[in-house]
Amino acid sequence: MSRVITQNVNSDPLVCGEFRRGRGYTNWRPKGSGDWLLIVGAGGAGRVSFERGGLRLAAGDAVLFAPGARQDYETDSDLGSWHLRWAHFKPRPNWRAWLMWPQVAPQTGAVNLRGPVEAAVGGALERMLAAHRLGGPACNDLAMNALEEALLWIFRLVADRSLAEVDERIQRAIYHLVTHSSEPFGLDALAERCGLSSSRFSHLFRAEMGTTPQRFAEKLRMETARQLLAQTNLSVAEIGAEVGYEDPLYFSRRFRLFYGKPPSDERLNFSTLLGKIQFPNSNAPKARAT
Repeated sequence: MSRVITQNVNSDPLVCGEFRRGRGYTNWRPKGSGDWLLIVGAGGAGRVSFERGGLRLAAGDAVLFAPGARQDYETDSDLGSWHLRWAHFKPRPNWRAWLMWPQVAPQTGAVNLRGPVEAAVGGALERMLAAHRLGGPACNDLAMNALEEALLWIFRLVADRSLAEVDERIQRAIYHLVTHSSEPFGLDALAERCGLSSSRFSHLFRAEMGTTPQRFAEKLRMETARQLLAQTNLSVAEIGAEVGYEDPLYFSRRFRLFYGKPPSDERLNFSTLLGKIQFPNSNAPKARAT
């Protein structure tokens, strides 16, 4: 029997909510939702299924789906109840480093938030929900600031557990790439910054991060370009230049290779989606089902 695909939401920049659900609550998006989705368990338990294996989300457990990540989650049938807080969002450019969670599936990260971090994240998400529900001037900015605080607390935890285990020289390279992603990539200069030869640096980076430094840098640039296409009126050429590609044709080719479609199609799809959305009259957008 075919499953019903859960409808996407307009998360520009943020849609969030808090659910208490019993048995039968389920969501299925085989191609993801086109944005980032954060789910943090606050009580009971849920289950996230992957193509290989799965994950139980109890209180204090968090999962983060990147754009395009398969989303398949439901209330834990054994327990029969799940209290969760969630946010669909388009991250600000400076958030990229904070979204590098330990991966449990392709484009999907998970973190356990036991201890004081759980309380800090829970408090930040409560403020996010309050700002979003109240509406009024700057409600989205207040909600995004609270979400940013939650992601920063999680980033601190992730950095302590995961990045601390990465070779210090590769940590230095990652920080430079994240903070200078619009600059032209130079393998030799990056290796020299880390005190390594180019060949040794490339080998160590791949061993530590599971990808090449060039691919890692390009992913950062393409994610920024995709965000600019959705959230600005900059031309494709201007966006290419913004993320470090002087030649707009080369930028378009690289974008097509990365996402399977040209940047003009990415913008067209987003504009078409906006045209179909019926916005409520209230100043406070209502949360929709995740």
